[in-house]
Amino acid sequence: MDIPERDELVVVKVVKVLDYGVFVELLEFNNMKGFIHISNVSSSWVKNIRNLVKMNQVRVAKVVNINEERDQIDLSFARVSPQIDKQKMTEFKQINREEKLIEILAKQEKKKFNDVWTEVAEPLIEEYGSLHKAFEKVALGQDISKIIPKNWVDAVNEMVEKNIVVSIKTLKGTATAKCPENNGLGKIKEVFSEVESVKGCSVIYNGAGTYQLTCSAPTYKEAERVMKNSVEKAEKTAKKNSVKFSFKQDNEKQKK
Repeated sequence: MDIPERDELVVVKVVKVLDYGVFVELLEFNNMKGFIHISNVSSSWVKNIRNLVKMNQVRVAKVVNINEERDQIDLSFARVSPQIDKQKMTEFKQINREEKLIEILAKQEKKKFNDVWTEVAEPLIEEYGSLHKAFEKVALGQDISKIIPKNWVDAVNEMVEKNIVVSIKTLKGTATAKCPENNGLGKIKEVFSEVESVKGCSVIYNGAGTYQLTCSAPTYKEAERVMKNSVEKAEKTAKKNSVKFSFKQDNEKQKK
């Protein structure tokens, strides 16, 4: 039977509150039972345990001791900071949601969950690190035909389209481009066509020789990389075409 390791963070549900401690179920380990002594409920003195812990409450606990012979797992709420609690709960909810989507896919295609997990989920996790990242990539148009069996591609794309909304981070900046030569406008267009050739980037003419560059991606870090790539390509083409080019990125970040 799969059991947690000492010092591991686990998500638990409170099933019984007593004066001396709390009994919980470990939700990631088939609802295995665990116990939190009153001394591990809080880092400060506990006057009334029921003021701190409620029935059916779902929280993050740290494994402090495992006694396999007695089938006992001792845990602690006190050793989990609010920041760690929030991070672990976010991960737990995310994983639960992705598993539910695989369950939806299995029902939709009338297949067993374990078979769909093996054929679809495992290859995607191996490629992208998690189902969450994989589904985001699919939502953004990533081709997964070489990662999972081809007979699953359309079904996965349809499922993602119906259930996944990707938050897009956007960066903007202003560019100027001038070229006094006869075919100056054509050469300037060639410069900005390099920007638009980068996926996620677009150009709008503002007038008076200025242009708005917009680059979008799932994260600001990736948007920064995309914008840097597009500007470098533009600068290279501008130099080749004798176009005087400059760019300044806006400080404001946008999310949509």
